[in-house]
Amino acid sequence: MNIRLFNTMSRKIEDFQPLVPGKVGFYSCGPTVYHYTHIGNLRSFVLADLLKRMFIENGYEVFNVMNITDVGHLTSDDDDSGEDKMEKGAARENKSVWDVAKFYTNEFLRDSADLNLLEPSARPRATEYIQEQINLVQQLVDLGYTYEIPGDGIYYDTSKFAAYGALTGGAVAGNRAGARVEFNEAKRNPTDFALWKFSPTDKKRQMEWDSPWGVGFPGWHIECSAMSMALLGAHFDIHTGGVDLSRVHHANEIAQSEPITGAPWVRYWVHSEFLVDKSGEKMSKSSGEFLTLSVLKKRGYNPMAYRYMLLMGHYQSQLAFSWDGLDAAANGYKNMVRRVIEILNATDAGTLNREQFDIWHDKILGLVSDNLKTAEAIVAVHELLKDQSVNPATKKALFEFIDRLLGLRFIEEAEHVNNLEKAVVPAEIQALADARTAAKAERDWAKADELRARIDAAGWSVIDTRDGAKIVKKA
Repeated sequence: MNIRLFNTMSRKIEDFQPLVPGKVGFYSCGPTVYHYTHIGNLRSFVLADLLKRMFIENGYEVFNVMNITDVGHLTSDDDDSGEDKMEKGAARENKSVWDVAKFYTNEFLRDSADLNLLEPSARPRATEYIQEQINLVQQLVDLGYTYEIPGDGIYYDTSKFAAYGALTGGAVAGNRAGARVEFNEAKRNPTDFALWKFSPTDKKRQMEWDSPWGVGFPGWHIECSAMSMALLGAHFDIHTGGVDLSRVHHANEIAQSEPITGAPWVRYWVHSEFLVDKSGEKMSKSSGEFLTLSVLKKRGYNPMAYRYMLLMGHYQSQLAFSWDGLDAAANGYKNMVRRVIEILNATDAGTLNREQFDIWHDKILGLVSDNLKTAEAIVAVHELLKDQSVNPATKKALFEFIDRLLGLRFIEEAEHVNNLEKAVVPAEIQALADARTAAKAERDWAKADELRARIDAAGWSVIDTRDGAKIVKKA
């Protein structure tokens, strides 16, 4: 299958050509584990998961890396200023930095499991690769790309790298760092960034290490270069992340990597657009208020409904989040699951029709392989469900493939719902449901509501249908 991806560097869709035939290596910027991951952040991680699934279904051997940032990410993403986010998180919760990192890493892993994200081939933490980061900074020092700001740190001189800002098509002047903060006048250029920060002299940091330049900690950007080179080599196929990282973080990664590895360091840059709220503002943690997957779950939403919502958009387009939109996605997902239940329960399933399987398989995989057209792929899945010429056995085999490709757990969810609906209803629950039906017939709505509440409290749900009340076991 021909694979095409939009390359941020070239600003066009390109045919994918791997460095090594049959293999693909890619790196994805992971979470900074100082707080919960919000649902906007999760969009970029779903992108990485879709890429991995698409390559696997195309027969590639995939090695993907997603890091955990547990040091060095300062509170100003655009400039090397402010407090380390990890230290800030520790102060906020009155815990050690290490405990904060462990807690929010586990929360992120739970979100990843809930969203059915495949495990990356490697999940390194920045604090595990301190020496590699020091070695990389030393190479840049030896090559003459750095300078020291006394009392502050070792900085990269972006004027030494002619291609700085090429990722977003802008010159250095158009890529100005520090737009939201007071500019550090000690810098030679506005876009210069810290490779190694010195520890403050008036207090001891919880995370700090010895280096050739003094006790301190690495800057945020250097970790991704060091870990990707250590695990993927000097050159690799794809680098992913949110579009907000392309202007500064990824520009800095390129600048600090290519003097050592040679250009191009990465062949394809793939970025996901923002999840925005109803006002058009991107979701972020800076306001202190943000939505997490746990909040969606507490409101009764299946995490697959959120994944379905993301896939109904295109990763290159901004996606507006609203509760109405999530409701629509949840209903759409439930309807798909209901259709899959019908396939699983078919009394005359037939046998697999290889010709029909191949036609639908190639159609759906072709759409996802063409720059991840997931919304169009889901439309094709709807068409498959409507196609009466495809027997249930073939449809079931196709949904096994669709679940591997899109990660939506249609069959798993259908089997789960099927089992709940087939659960034997206890006599006492049936009696409550019958009493509720009688109360409704007498228009005694208060009594009907009270009986429903008792049924719910016992772990069952009563659903009113045109054919009467249906009792199902709660998940």
